[in-house]
Amino acid sequence: MKPRTTTHEHPPAPVGVSRRATAAGRIALPEPAPLPMRLDECLKTRRSTREYAEAPVPLQQLSALLWAAQGITSPGGLRTAPSAGAIYPLKSYVLAFRVQGLAAGFYAFDPEQRALTLLAKAVGQERVAKACEDQQCVAECAAGLLLTAWYGRLRREFGGATERLALIEAGHIGQNWHLAAAALGLGSVSVGKIDPVAIKLLLPVPEDEHPLYLLIGGMR
Repeated sequence: MKPRTTTHEHPPAPVGVSRRATAAGRIALPEPAPLPMRLDECLKTRRSTREYAEAPVPLQQLSALLWAAQGITSPGGLRTAPSAGAIYPLKSYVLAFRVQGLAAGFYAFDPEQRALTLLAKAVGQERVAKACEDQQCVAECAAGLLLTAWYGRLRREFGGATERLALIEAGHIGQNWHLAAAALGLGSVSVGKIDPVAIKLLLPVPEDEHPLYLLIGGMR
């Protein structure tokens, strides 16, 4: 879908906790690890992986996954995944369980600054798994990307199509995450069975954001 406006014609949607944090509290991500695989090879290789090794994921590889999912690709703020009207209503939060060079915790991801802001320390992985219907893959993964939807401006622009468009965008982001994971030799899987209420009780997600989708990954 073509963007209706440039990112400068409308104020950006609020992103809650992540934008309220001070610049001093941000952790700049390293340059993303190169993706050493052609697209056709990524497509052939991509498989859902539900069992993970205990080894941590390097921070540079996590940076590559986040760039693939929500990276900025133009001076105007356009991203790796398409969004209806270039509104980008989905907000990104990182669950770091075993990431080399990053303390365990729950982080807001700022695609524009390519930075993380710590929101909660050492979130219990088993508790997160319980909020995902006790799925063992969630209890074993090294890291995850939680996507939440802020519907404000999207609803004003698209009315009744709002929720459908947000879900379509989540799918685009998810496929980018999985293809990047394949290129890096990591395992990954999508987790759709999440309890939004339980997630919001467990994690500091802003009240006006709705948890939609969890993408996880780790060493094979």
